[in-house]
Amino acid sequence: MNDQIANLFDQYKDIPSTLIGHEVLRTQLLPELLGKDQDTILYIMGKNLARHYPCDSLDELQTFFAAMNWDQLMIEKEKKKEYFFTLTGELTEKRLSYDTPYSFKLEAGFLAEQVTLLTEKQAECAYEILKKKKGVSFHVLTV
Repeated sequence: MNDQIANLFDQYKDIPSTLIGHEVLRTQLLPELLGKDQDTILYIMGKNLARHYPCDSLDELQTFFAAMNWDQLMIEKEKKKEYFFTLTGELTEKRLSYDTPYSFKLEAGFLAEQVTLLTEKQAECAYEILKKKKGVSFHVLTV
């Protein structure tokens, strides 16, 4: 095995082999292809994905995230115009440890559009990395 492939396997050694292709796509190929527009395009892709696969409830979002191998989504708090989610788990923890920062804009766009579809109010989503909790916090705001 050549050094490049050995390094690839070493970098993703804690990732199930069935997910390595997804990780390479998200961490290497998409950033190269999309360049400085990566975050914007991933966010729009997330919104489009939500339109293709609308969820019937906030609880169904958790099932969708798990099925997509995005990890464990928790609904933390729901207010009149705000929704707070946390993404945690082994995959999220590993993604946060990559040398190149992992963009969660796809997931943010997906959450924004799902809330838009569920509430019939325009929504946007921002996220923050939770270093101590080894997770990601998503804040969705409707207007």
